[in-house]
Amino acid sequence: MVEIETFLKGADGGFVQVEACHTPPTDLDYIEGAILLSIDGLEIIGLEEWDYVDQLWCYVADMVKQVRATGYAETYFPDQPIELSFRASGSRILVTSKIGAEVKRASASSVDLLDSVRVAGLSFFEKMSQLAPANSYAEARQELSA
Repeated sequence: MVEIETFLKGADGGFVQVEACHTPPTDLDYIEGAILLSIDGLEIIGLEEWDYVDQLWCYVADMVKQVRATGYAETYFPDQPIELSFRASGSRILVTSKIGAEVKRASASSVDLLDSVRVAGLSFFEKMSQLAPANSYAEARQELSA
């Protein structure tokens, strides 16, 4: 089972689920937050790996396009040396995060993973279009919808 939640970092340093946010982030150029991605109960990335979450979602959207086209995609977080990769193998995708010396891996059904990423990403971008209408995420939305 693939679980994905997105959080924005508040001015107090705490995290709030993006769906529960009602006010725009303070800095629309550097929107801090985190993506929590778990596969079968194993957290691949979480709140400790917070970064510029809107940029990270754009990178993840591009990964979806790349893994569909070539079977492999990787990205680094916008402002940290954290690597996230997707490697297709048959009907499954191996998801790996490298956080310093720590490596976390889990395999998910391609359909489940890509569907979960699509739904969570589009939901995030929809909410951000309400909170930060000046920011455009059209390309990322298109990559997730393809």
